[in-house]
Amino acid sequence: MSTSFSWNTLTVVLQVVIQLAYTGLLARLVNKDSFMLMGIVLGIMGFAEIFSQVGVGPALIQRKEVHQQHINGAFYTALILGVSFTLLFIGTAPLIASFYELPELRDIVMVVCSSFTISAIAVVPRSMMMKHMRFKTMFKASMISIIGGNLIVGLTLAWMHWDVWAYVWALFAQNALMTLALWYYEPVKLTGKWEWKYTRELIRYGAGSTLFNALNYLATKLDVLLLPRVLRGADAELSPIKREMASYFERASYAMTQPITVMGKLSDSVLFSGMSRMQDDTIRLQRTITIATNMLACVLIPATVFIAFFADELIVLWLGPNYMETAIILKVLFVAVIFRSLSKLGDSLLRAKDAVFQGALFKAIFVLLIAFGIYFGAKDGTIGAATGIVLATIIHYAMNMHMSTRLISLPWLKLLSALIPGILLGALTFIGSWGVHILAVAFPMAGWLILLIALALIPLLLLAGIWTFPQILGTQEINPLNQLPARLTQNKWMSNLVARLK
Repeated sequence: MSTSFSWNTLTVVLQVVIQLAYTGLLARLVNKDSFMLMGIVLGIMGFAEIFSQVGVGPALIQRKEVHQQHINGAFYTALILGVSFTLLFIGTAPLIASFYELPELRDIVMVVCSSFTISAIAVVPRSMMMKHMRFKTMFKASMISIIGGNLIVGLTLAWMHWDVWAYVWALFAQNALMTLALWYYEPVKLTGKWEWKYTRELIRYGAGSTLFNALNYLATKLDVLLLPRVLRGADAELSPIKREMASYFERASYAMTQPITVMGKLSDSVLFSGMSRMQDDTIRLQRTITIATNMLACVLIPATVFIAFFADELIVLWLGPNYMETAIILKVLFVAVIFRSLSKLGDSLLRAKDAVFQGALFKAIFVLLIAFGIYFGAKDGTIGAATGIVLATIIHYAMNMHMSTRLISLPWLKLLSALIPGILLGALTFIGSWGVHILAVAFPMAGWLILLIALALIPLLLLAGIWTFPQILGTQEINPLNQLPARLTQNKWMSNLVARLK
């Protein structure tokens, strides 16, 4: 499982890095409105796409035994629904544009909705690849699609001043290339025979999974879907100033969701697949949850502290000085990254244990909390909306882990103790960041130089703390040093560090 995790982590991290670089270049080539428009469209399409496949993909992964009839049923069901949703959104595109009073949305929706059919064709090979944990092959398919779609098609059209349409056609090319690559690397056998009883077995699980995933996705995207409409209020249209506010918020939300995307994709593939295999082994599930909580806390809490100090410099480097208003929103929103990412562990557990209907109830409450947070918070502008989202996310984490701990009889104290190493590393990051901040005030320098100094000194401070006191990463049971692959522990320095832990 460690090899699968490594390949999938590489895939997800590279996707995020390339996507960030791509959107950073786009910000310098297209209008600001492009991000707001695509944020709305992608939010709507992504939400509807979950329903368009009724969860047959996750159902294939979760089943212990998959027969040919299950594969046939999953493919034909997904294809019929994919085509139906494409036609549905072609017909409703004018209504969506009218709701937001943004005429540009009509044509964009009509093109982007083709993704329902394209993605449906890829459901079976993608699911079987994940079920068998062939993540090295998934890496190849993902790189073909993201490089071909975003870096080649997207940047070329943006350079040719296609504005938002560069974004649109890049997405279309990425989806098409991914589908072709998945079928090339995972040529699943299909037959014409299709019996409803086998499909019903998939849909029974898939229905709960669909509801669960849809609510989870809606909670993630509701901010960029709802905020433009809330900002418009009773006005006839969204003013230029409020368009910019919505665009700044969309970019901050996008940046905030990248770590969550990484965790979500790892949960959907490696963790979900692995937990499905050990779904009857409570002890192993407890250990998996606590170790993963510890590892995430050790990364996310220091990262959140770092963002709080250096968001301004990061935004200028990523998007340019025209997006400086995004930085303060990001500082607030990034607090939610910790709790949303940790909640992904509970999501994977609930799905693996076939408790998706129970989990969906908490997701529904989360969506309502997000909506209330945005509606009431937006009265104080984008910062107020961001604060409302953070509060809703903290409440959801408590609900999510309450159900998860009960499901596998995991004591809350044991779960919370897994967060302590991350808090300690966060404290070290605060000390280092404050030191760099004082240095920058005493000796004024360019933002990129401040960021470079911070990226050099703070990791060194963290490594020095770990080297001096390796127990800072947690007890032997959950310490990440004890989870290192054997080839790494053969290194003299690393083996010495692990030995000192004991």
